[in-house]
Amino acid sequence: MMQFHALLQRALIPLLATVLTRTSLVSAVNAETRYHRVLWDDDNWIITTQDLNPGNYQSRMSLANGYLGINVAAVGPFFEIDTPVNDETVVNGWPLFDRRQTFATIAGFYNDQGPTPGDNYPWLYQYGGESIISGVPHWSGLVVEAHGAILNASVNPDHLTGFTSTLDARAGVLSWRYSWKPGGTHAAINVHYSMFVHKLHVNQAAVQLKLTATRDTNVTVYDILEGDCAVRTDFVDRKYENDSPTIWTAVRPGNVPATTAYLYSTLGGNKCVDWSSRTEVTGGIFSSNFSSIAQSVNLKLVAGETGEIGKYIGAASSDAFSEPKNTASIASITGASEGFATLLHTHIEEWTSILPRHSVDRYAFPNGSLPEDLNVQELHIAAVTTPFHILQNTVGPNAVAAAGNNTHLNVHSIPVCGLGSDCYGGLIFWDAEVWMAPGLQVSHPQHVKQVINYRVEKYPQAQQNIKMAYSSSQNHTDQFSPGGAVYPWTSGRYGNCTGTGPCFDYEYHLNGDIGISFLNQLVVTGDEVEFKEKLLPIYNAIAHFYAELLTYNETSDTYNLRNATDPDEYANNVNNVGFTTALIQKHLDSTNMLNSWFGFSQNENWAEKASKLRLPINEEAGIILEYDNMKGYISVKQADIILIDDFLHYDNPYSLANLDYYAAKQSPNGPGMTYGVFSIVANEISPSGCSSYTYDLYSTQPYVRAPWFQLSEQLEDDPSTNGGTNPAFPFLTGMGGANRVAIFGYLGLRLFIDRLDIDPSLPPQIPYLDYRTFYWQGHGINATSNATHTTLARLPAESYMLPTANRTYMHSPIPVSLGARGGTYQLPVSPLEMLVVPNRPIGQTTTVKGNILQCAANVTSTTPYLPAQFPLSAIDGAASTRWQPVHSSTTIYLTVDLGATFPSYPIKQIIFDWAHAPPLSYSVFFSNVSLPPFGHNDWGLVTNVTRGDVELSRPYDPARAAIIEKYEGNQTNVTLESVVWSGRYATLGVNGCWGDEGGNRTHRGGPTVAEWSLIRDLGEGVLVAENATEVNVGEKINGDDDKEKAGLEEVEDMVGFKVEPQVGGDEDEDRRWKVQNLGLW
Repeated sequence: MMQFHALLQRALIPLLATVLTRTSLVSAVNAETRYHRVLWDDDNWIITTQDLNPGNYQSRMSLANGYLGINVAAVGPFFEIDTPVNDETVVNGWPLFDRRQTFATIAGFYNDQGPTPGDNYPWLYQYGGESIISGVPHWSGLVVEAHGAILNASVNPDHLTGFTSTLDARAGVLSWRYSWKPGGTHAAINVHYSMFVHKLHVNQAAVQLKLTATRDTNVTVYDILEGDCAVRTDFVDRKYENDSPTIWTAVRPGNVPATTAYLYSTLGGNKCVDWSSRTEVTGGIFSSNFSSIAQSVNLKLVAGETGEIGKYIGAASSDAFSEPKNTASIASITGASEGFATLLHTHIEEWTSILPRHSVDRYAFPNGSLPEDLNVQELHIAAVTTPFHILQNTVGPNAVAAAGNNTHLNVHSIPVCGLGSDCYGGLIFWDAEVWMAPGLQVSHPQHVKQVINYRVEKYPQAQQNIKMAYSSSQNHTDQFSPGGAVYPWTSGRYGNCTGTGPCFDYEYHLNGDIGISFLNQLVVTGDEVEFKEKLLPIYNAIAHFYAELLTYNETSDTYNLRNATDPDEYANNVNNVGFTTALIQKHLDSTNMLNSWFGFSQNENWAEKASKLRLPINEEAGIILEYDNMKGYISVKQADIILIDDFLHYDNPYSLANLDYYAAKQSPNGPGMTYGVFSIVANEISPSGCSSYTYDLYSTQPYVRAPWFQLSEQLEDDPSTNGGTNPAFPFLTGMGGANRVAIFGYLGLRLFIDRLDIDPSLPPQIPYLDYRTFYWQGHGINATSNATHTTLARLPAESYMLPTANRTYMHSPIPVSLGARGGTYQLPVSPLEMLVVPNRPIGQTTTVKGNILQCAANVTSTTPYLPAQFPLSAIDGAASTRWQPVHSSTTIYLTVDLGATFPSYPIKQIIFDWAHAPPLSYSVFFSNVSLPPFGHNDWGLVTNVTRGDVELSRPYDPARAAIIEKYEGNQTNVTLESVVWSGRYATLGVNGCWGDEGGNRTHRGGPTVAEWSLIRDLGEGVLVAENATEVNVGEKINGDDDKEKAGLEEVEDMVGFKVEPQVGGDEDEDRRWKVQNLGLW
């Protein structure tokens, strides 16, 4: 077998070379992105924006190191409040609804308070309050005053020229450069700010300011610790030190007197700084908040010389450090002594060790060039930015060791928006386990271990939470016995049941989600000792709780879950919820499996209950319902039933129908992590098409915000148009969801304890993908995919084996399986020996036989389209995706460019799936040289293939709205009177719109097109000679020596159909072959 794989690998090398020569490539350095004046440097992973957009949270960047976090203004490292919109204060979302502004905090700095403005079950407040993240004073501000003008977040943008701001994702450094004319009239001063939050030494951060004047001038620089950022805190103390250029302030999270955080700032600078001018600032330049404090110094700038000043931050809280004041003080003063460059060096070294190139997915060819497809280029950028944004909020093993093996540093999970925002109150949800962690668990298991550690630390409280059953519908006497544990939906400092985070009658799936993250950590790291000692007891406690939570139905002899909420939070307190029921069943079974694996006895009661759980099924529609008595008019907030196929390795005969049905039910106002799941599942179960790629784009593009490639929670950020949601930002949950797609979708990685399971398939739009280094049982693995095959290789153990690795595979091959395809393979021990496996060719398999449009690389529309309703959706082979322009007021054209070398085919049939909102009329054109909109002189070059009015095949019927029915869109099938030969360009024109479900005039946007298929006529056949070597398929070839030739097998491979021999009447004639589609013949 290995000899075969080696031969196959050698055979693939020239094939790949051919692909590279036929694909136009672009330079990956300083490439323009689709955002105005935003550039990407792929050599150095630097984003540069030349567009200043102050006062808007989407334009701000957050920096963090997993312990300290801060959000800063678009124009510099300043505190900033969002500019009011329509004279109204811009606010955060649930549960705080507080003013949007820059935020800074320390990990775990939660308060103790009463009810929040938003909640889930307010009656629970009679039993206790909430624990919300508190801020600390905003520490990065270095404000400049010159000629009475102030350079801060409120500076007049008209007084700035040459603005650029860069994020160096390889170094974790944020910087700004521009020329500032104080007051708009004085001589310009060139400004350069740089800042970082030290990734290795978690108590340190630094901000540097360089000023270069064009004329001799004096300026004043203010070092500010801004107390308005210290929300939900109690002031402790502050001081201006006389014996060093240091100021400090201290705050406590509200109502938590045992915890105090200290922030120190010490100045350093070059000869331009007049240290004798240093003074304490008593007001005017910062807020009146008690915790605010500032100091100032003068700089004497000589024209052409650069003045430098830096502030060196030290920060510590008593939650993690026994002497936080001393720790913060030493960190600040030591930083100033070492200087910016020295600190920066060790900071960059740590980031380099955390995020090397092999740790992210790379869509570039082996020669470093990127495909021309802008969508693929953006996936390549996001493959860097998404893990960077999340990893900023983690503390790695090096940082723990550098802090004296301080294990208090990595016991805090990852909040929804990280440490630079108080979105969702900084609370911990399932987002950490299900969305942020998985994509990083496989590549950075030691860095996201804090997600696991947080639940371990809160386990004693989870055991106590069982006693809160009396406050819920589960208040039966003695229903819950000792041994169980239940985690609250949200948690902060304590992990108790609260109004925002109920333990009962709500999203019970959280507990199983935690179990999945535990099991993933075991599979990835091979750390059986920690799992057995720390995680397996919790896994058992969750199973104990689940088993006692179920209700027995004597009539049906089954168990079910009552009064619960599945991930779809639009449907609360319902019975027999689909995803959670499947999750409970898998958790009970896997607990017994794990107990057996580690030599413990199995629980027969759990096995019996798991066997008697029944999911809610609608057999007529062939789908799993979200819950009993679900209605057909539901709108789904976020991925729910689809998660069964993504996370649970569940035997599911309803997968395809579920995908189509629930894709049509997803609300456009749901959060932005859903469609990564759809992409993964589509790649796993679809027999044809490239909808996985469509969904992949859907998971990022409409949610990405310029300039820093941060994701928003919503498609649209305006609450007046998105259903009333003030979106979470930056939405790490969505970034985590997108970060899962390549490794779990295209590679098809599934995490099993006994084997490495993959099922790779690349969509046609992605020619090559080098996956992030990932770990199985602690052993590092590399995988690369091209259009046809995937190559796996072990990485050298000396550099890519975790300390916890399963020693069994140090000298033994790793067993490999290929999803549902069957068969067992082995990945050799030696990195020099590779395993090459075939991809599933679903992107090359047509959903409608003979369709020449499916998954074409270049498809465009003449007008904008609704967010994520891409033109590609109309030709991706899946009815579950759709193209939808923003309006229907004019004729709108969708054009597919089949390429200059694509052959012309005889077209006999055209099939449309219009989805729920068909156009009133349509037209189809072929052309070789012209694109719409067509001018008067173009019509001689355009073939008018067909046109007509759309008759509804499935009109909207309000009487059937509640009925669960298999998804089916409005369809139009056109059979042409005679064949029409296709051209390079195929264009569909649509006009008007029937409205939602074909008649509902409240429909949003223009008409929809789910699938457009051009079916080539195969009845006449295509003749080629037996002894041919190459053919332009579609052209009749008579076998003459001067014709291009194609061999039988090559023709079959090219056209994808059976080839039957046709022997001419004259035996001396060349043998001819008829290409025949047996399905349509």
